[in-house]
Amino acid sequence: MQPPEDGPAATATAPHFAVVTGASGAIGSAIAARFRSAGYRVVGIDRIAPPTSELDLFIQIDLRDLVNDESVRHDTLTRIRSQLDGNALRTLVNCAAHQHVSLSHPMPAEALQKSYDVNVVAPYLLVAHLAPELERGDGCVVNVGSIHARLSKPGFIAYATTKAALSSLTRGLALDYEHRFRVNAVEPAAVATPMLLDGFRANPARLSELEDHHPQRRIADPAEVAELVFQINSNALRFLHGTCIDISGGIGARLHDPA
Repeated sequence: MQPPEDGPAATATAPHFAVVTGASGAIGSAIAARFRSAGYRVVGIDRIAPPTSELDLFIQIDLRDLVNDESVRHDTLTRIRSQLDGNALRTLVNCAAHQHVSLSHPMPAEALQKSYDVNVVAPYLLVAHLAPELERGDGCVVNVGSIHARLSKPGFIAYATTKAALSSLTRGLALDYEHRFRVNAVEPAAVATPMLLDGFRANPARLSELEDHHPQRRIADPAEVAELVFQINSNALRFLHGTCIDISGGIGARLHDPA
């Protein structure tokens, strides 16, 4: 494994560590692989085990349990710190997400609460509890949000509301933790994940229509989101703090008139 590309602790005796939630998903696994390719040791967290793993440690939990069960939270943090073995934490990427989509109202309160637990409360708790390790590592938090924080569509109330809350959380954490470590977010539009592509498998023409809605006439590859997350982590961008970065192929600037 090559030494980490960036950061003050990038030595053979003091490796860089990254924690990535949602590490079994398309975007989360791409992020984990990008950090691993740069020599980081990566702790992945997900409720589903990855089919193949390039992780140094995988913790299989549902983030709702991390929020609501103190023993699960304690065990998870203990396992992370054990893997760090006294080293600092350079990077925390909150990528896991729950997406509840429904046009039926009133939606079950449990559906909205689950979205908040996974998309907002769990990222907050991980940042707050791992703050000492992040501070020692001149660390960087990257929250993976969504274009739905600003621009949404019918049926996405729970998802859009919680992603907007995640953006606000990003800015608030940056203010509260000030110079101790950096906190930023990325807000992708459509990404070519297996989940998205499977939804269009029966109607490829609709996928082409989605691509054409984006000014670039395509949707993102997970590796592009991963690269942005990795670059935000760089010490070359130390003034980037409390920022939510659009990565939407230009669709965030476009109006669509009725046909």
